[in-house]
Amino acid sequence: VPQVAPTPQAPSPDPEKAAFDAAFALKKRLKPAEAAVAFQEIVRKYPRSPRLGEALVEAGVGWFGVGREKLVFNRATEESDQAFAKAMKIFMDFVHDRPTDPSAGRAQYMIGSTHFFLGDLAAAEADYGAVMTRFPGDTKYVPLGLERRSAMRRHLLETDLAIVDLQRYVKEYPKGDGVEKVQKVLQYTLMCEKPAPPLKVEAWIQGGPVKLEEQRGKVVAVLFFATWCPHCEEERPFMIELERRYAPAGLVVIGIVDHTQNQTVDFVKAWLPKNGVTFPVLMDADKATAAAYHYRICVS
Repeated sequence: VPQVAPTPQAPSPDPEKAAFDAAFALKKRLKPAEAAVAFQEIVRKYPRSPRLGEALVEAGVGWFGVGREKLVFNRATEESDQAFAKAMKIFMDFVHDRPTDPSAGRAQYMIGSTHFFLGDLAAAEADYGAVMTRFPGDTKYVPLGLERRSAMRRHLLETDLAIVDLQRYVKEYPKGDGVEKVQKVLQYTLMCEKPAPPLKVEAWIQGGPVKLEEQRGKVVAVLFFATWCPHCEEERPFMIELERRYAPAGLVVIGIVDHTQNQTVDFVKAWLPKNGVTFPVLMDADKATAAAYHYRICVS
């Protein structure tokens, strides 16, 4: 009687790995609240897991994501504050209880990011600095912390200190993933506290003319955008709301477009009122204004 070879048995599924995979899938699908709960369930079910630290921090990142979702025009709400509070407790407990965990540097970095979205820039500056002092061996989050601290210093008008951070990044991380961005930011940070370059105008599409030299003493927001740019579209409602709220107090918003992807004066002129844009907008002359401000529009 011929013998039949036994059917190979599929390996037993690893429930812990499956739980992690499911939680990360929720994160990837931009469902931060569900991801946070899933990671917290992993912490509950697998308290001895070698990936426990990762799960804890990911739970905090999930609640942090919920906080960002609940912002309205980048302004805090009661719901965003509640979510950020959950995230902050997880991150701060983690850094206190597990300072030698490989994820501790990330948790410290996220404390800074949470303080930033809560509007406490001074605390965020200190938190990002603590990534470097407390976790100097973290090769990923030390450079990220350095870049973000420079951003906080720009917001706090500590321009000289921001420049020091950016120059340090370029020197110490010349092959870092973010070095190209940092070099670009350094270019325009060096322009801070100096007169703004003049606007090079092909045509005023809406409003104007606005002369920068006549706006001294006011806050002027120069917004480079494109009608075809998806990132600009995400930003547009915020800029409209920003002008609505602060124009009575003296804020001046100037929009700048160029001829990329066949944008014309007539096309943009018709597009602006349809999309709620009421502030002055100009067509850049051969992208000269963008070059003067070290700005390059996104390409996708």
